[in-house]
Amino acid sequence: MRGRPGRRLSWIVVIGWIAVARAAESAQEAEAAFNVTGRVLDASGAPVVGATVTAAAEGAAVSSTATDAQGMFRLTLAPGAYTLRFAADGFLETAQSLKIAAGAREARDVVLEIAGVREIVRVDAPGAYEVRSIRSATKTATPLSEVPQSVTVVTEDLIDDQQMRSMGDVVRYVPGMQAHQGENNRDDVVIRGNRSSADFFVNGVRDDVQYYRDLYNLERVEALKGPNAMIFGRGGGGGVVNRVTKEAEFRPFREVTLLGGGEDSWRATADIDQPLGNGVALRVNGMYEDSGSFRDFVGLERAGVNPTLTFAPSD
Repeated sequence: MRGRPGRRLSWIVVIGWIAVARAAESAQEAEAAFNVTGRVLDASGAPVVGATVTAAAEGAAVSSTATDAQGMFRLTLAPGAYTLRFAADGFLETAQSLKIAAGAREARDVVLEIAGVREIVRVDAPGAYEVRSIRSATKTATPLSEVPQSVTVVTEDLIDDQQMRSMGDVVRYVPGMQAHQGENNRDDVVIRGNRSSADFFVNGVRDDVQYYRDLYNLERVEALKGPNAMIFGRGGGGGVVNRVTKEAEFRPFREVTLLGGGEDSWRATADIDQPLGNGVALRVNGMYEDSGSFRDFVGLERAGVNPTLTFAPSD
């Protein structure tokens, strides 16, 4: 038996109304299940999508969620005290305290601040001419990075690589210093505008004799720029050039170098290091040079020997 068309239409309307009511009731029940809701926004008021919202309480499990396309978040929390943390890429993390009472609901908007741009570039590699600490500037072994003074260190390796022959060659690699003529009979430097032939030191001891200093027995040259009266006593205000000589080490070492050139120039150097046992070591550095010049009646002949003894007592 067929029903009437009007009656069928009435049943369809009733069923549709019931379905809509059920859907609305389910949505309300689902919304009621969340007792903490809110939005995460940026400083301009735009929603922050995908921000992580975490609720943590002592002795309770951690609850976490993420914001949707409108920046909304929803959490279901048991009554108690919580710490809410909001985090998103490119924003500073924000934390807020929250207390939930039984049957209560909490709604809040959170504005995240944009994180400042911070880039760290670290280059950590052993340098070919690296020096980590010095003694001359402070009279104590101090890391070079902690010396409150402008210090340039010319190492033995750099002297060898650049074939430096004199203090004039060395100071060419020191910013703020330059070589002066010295009336052709002594080392003379200009340090930050102050000309001086009396601010030379050897292992921290004054060496202001007027002569040309050789480099055959040097471990390094330290150029300390600026006033140094508190450490080195009297002297110019420009700075100090301190030579650090080689010391005997507990390792067998032999090196002989011969150098020849134009204008009948030749030079020989020797470096011999020998442990002697019982905490004693001996090192001898020697040099002889005989050189002509492109000028008539000018020449250079000099020799030097520098023995050092190291004694390391036991307990």
